[in-house]
Amino acid sequence: MHRSNAWCSVGLGVALAMISVAADAAYTPVRDVEAAEADAPARDFAAETHLYCMALAVYFEGGSTAENVEGQQHIASVVLERARAKATKWGGADICDVVFYKRAGVCQFSFACLPAARRTPRGGSRWEQSLAVAKGELEGRSEVRERTLRYYMNPALTSDRNACRFRKEFVPVLEAGRHEFFREPTDAERAALATSEHAPCQRHAAALEAAKKRAAQAMAKKKRLATLAKQKKKAKKTKKTRYANR
Repeated sequence: MHRSNAWCSVGLGVALAMISVAADAAYTPVRDVEAAEADAPARDFAAETHLYCMALAVYFEGGSTAENVEGQQHIASVVLERARAKATKWGGADICDVVFYKRAGVCQFSFACLPAARRTPRGGSRWEQSLAVAKGELEGRSEVRERTLRYYMNPALTSDRNACRFRKEFVPVLEAGRHEFFREPTDAERAALATSEHAPCQRHAAALEAAKKRAAQAMAKKKRLATLAKQKKKAKKTKKTRYANR
């Protein structure tokens, strides 16, 4: 009985000691907190947000096409230059507004229209690379020297209709990775582009013509079937009339 009481006393003492230590550890004087905050570097939340948004564009636009670092750097350049242009048609001056800009239900960067679960980075080396590319662009350390780039497309994944539009509206500047990059035309160039001929345009026109032909054929077939149905119905009615008159 005495042994039990002794162990209870020791246990209670240890518990009280642990509580006291925990309380001392948990309690930090206000002056110490203020000193720690003063020593910590100030965070630029706007810069961190811009970095995240640009990294998303690099991560998904590049990742969806297995783009290399050179192509990703040029994609980051397009994002930054659109923001610098402060144009309403691209979303304004804020990088995140540019990345997530949507007009008439169409996202400027296709990944932005995906469900949230599918446009959330998974981390790992690919995300780290995207962050590094975005940071290099924002800090002026990018290897991209051509700053007129405003548009890009992947010819292997772009429809003939879209490729034709690019060829007729924008001036090709360079290729980087899997993408082609374009700048906006001057007035003189715009007129010349509008009348230019390109293979994607010819293929698109041929596809439209073929679709029209198929639609005409389907309509003609439908009319023939309707006519046959009418003739059968009329013949059946005539046959019934003949039997009735006998």
